[in-house]
Amino acid sequence: MDEFQASNGTEGRAAAIAEAYARCLRIAADSRAFVDLVEPADGGIFPYAIKDMVDVAGRAPSYGLDPAPNAAPAATAPVVSAMAAAGGRAVAFTQMTPLAFDPSGANRWRGRPLNPWDPARICGGSSSGSAVAVAAGAVPLALGSDTAGSLRIPAHCCGVSSWKATRGLIPLDGVLALAPTLDTLGFLGRDAAWLDRAAAIFAPSAQPAPRELCVASDLLAACDPDIAAAFSNAVDALTGIGLDLLDVQLAPLVAATDAPVLDLLLGESARQLEAIPAATQDPLFATRLAKGRAMDDAHLAECRAALAGADGMARDIFGGCALLLLPAMPCVTPTIAACDPATPGFSGRTLYRLSAFTRFASGLGLPVVTFPIGRDGNGMPVGAQLVGARGTDRALIARVHHIQSRSDWHRATPDTTPKECIA
Repeated sequence: MDEFQASNGTEGRAAAIAEAYARCLRIAADSRAFVDLVEPADGGIFPYAIKDMVDVAGRAPSYGLDPAPNAAPAATAPVVSAMAAAGGRAVAFTQMTPLAFDPSGANRWRGRPLNPWDPARICGGSSSGSAVAVAAGAVPLALGSDTAGSLRIPAHCCGVSSWKATRGLIPLDGVLALAPTLDTLGFLGRDAAWLDRAAAIFAPSAQPAPRELCVASDLLAACDPDIAAAFSNAVDALTGIGLDLLDVQLAPLVAATDAPVLDLLLGESARQLEAIPAATQDPLFATRLAKGRAMDDAHLAECRAALAGADGMARDIFGGCALLLLPAMPCVTPTIAACDPATPGFSGRTLYRLSAFTRFASGLGLPVVTFPIGRDGNGMPVGAQLVGARGTDRALIARVHHIQSRSDWHRATPDTTPKECIA
């Protein structure tokens, strides 16, 4: 696959893992991507990094805070154990937005990871450090979480691929809970082949990739011109490699799920995070938690019922279309100033738009693969999402792998990436 997946016996594998650790060391100070680095251990087949919200016995995860709010756990999360059993060796714990509750990558406790494409623009969140580590060439694969777009937003902003698993496919035990109705795990990777290495651990049976994609062209009206142009060019390119593309109206489903997802995110997170002192002491978190606490349990139950009703709309769409293609974000990657409430250039609308096209799949528990499809006028990456019905994770990844075997969007690397970190 590449130099990180050496197959020449034990020595080759150990060298690949050691090289990933060395690359993490080289970019650590400039990228702010990491909380801790891990000396390579004996054994293992491939390196990866872990978002710092997952339990590993004897080490307290930071949850993006400083200091870590809890004592070191006695047990390791099943997702990490499964990765280890398959030969994965963690070489780093990656930075994240505090308590996984910000889509831009901001972190006032530990500092914002820097987007290697342009440090003046956001890297996306909340799986911020994981995306930066992959984009900078330090690791080929990184574990992250996704509650309303936390894998897909940074994948778009940093020009990498990501897989948000079908909700429930990857166990969440030993992982910080934000909004349990919406929470999922997944991975960021340099390409779909690396995503499939991870997916095969949790969904061992391979799946055929349908040739038919349904394009949500109705969403382009809500996109910045650069996003609409990049997406349209990608659609033309996919037609050119022999895929069958049909049109689908996705805006009604997005609209039907949006308010329930946003209210569940606020209401459930208020209940999950109120025991963590930083969440109640920080003014921004305190405001969010107050909004969430104002929603009673009956209202949250109504939100879950609304999503169950929207599930019927999704089944109708997938009844006539195997896979959905849509932009990852409606907007170009914004500047840090536009997403920072402390700056004059802050735009709440900009922050809200980051997850405008990701929230519906979270509300319905659907699997999603995000992959690069070009660049915007600022030279920043643009991503697309491929969404499937629940349980079609491997088929999604297989289709994106096919696309990437016939295109080079995913091969672009930022100029700031050290030459020794480029495959």
